[in-house]
Amino acid sequence: MEFLDFLIKNWMLVIVFVGSGALLFLWPQIQNRFSPAAGVSTLEATKLINAGGTIVLDVRDAPAYAEGHLGRAINIPLAELRGKLHELRKKSPKNILVYCDRGQKSLSSAKILAELNTPIHNLQGGLMAWKEAGLPVEKNAEKNTEKNEERAAEKTAAKKAGKTQGKPSEKANGKSKK
Repeated sequence: MEFLDFLIKNWMLVIVFVGSGALLFLWPQIQNRFSPAAGVSTLEATKLINAGGTIVLDVRDAPAYAEGHLGRAINIPLAELRGKLHELRKKSPKNILVYCDRGQKSLSSAKILAELNTPIHNLQGGLMAWKEAGLPVEKNAEKNTEKNEERAAEKTAAKKAGKTQGKPSEKANGKSKK
């Protein structure tokens, strides 16, 4: 009976308590509904990456990127994103897959990326969800810049053409050490 009396006397407090709890639960769904980015799972993100034509964009800061990132990810911190939209526009991607640590910064970046008029996909749960799914993470201290992408494209083209990097092997020349 005392509990019921407390609820009746403090009905406004109860409404605030229940309302704030409901918003904590519903806020991510509300935010996703009004975001220009479609939320994607790790499986859907993998499909987008494998389909080709998708830019993988990491909006975390450079030290976090160096500690681990998705393969082929380009690092443009959220604070620098608006100033570097022209670089992304030049690439004319089919899709942009954007991520951060947990998915909140990348959701904010989607509003900026919407200016590109390209489908934007936000990795739900960010890099943490990617790691929890047991998917690979690359670690390096060097940013994945256009030069790195060009080098990777050259290596891929060389492999397809059957060429090797560096000196030709002695076996390829018909010589062998005895």
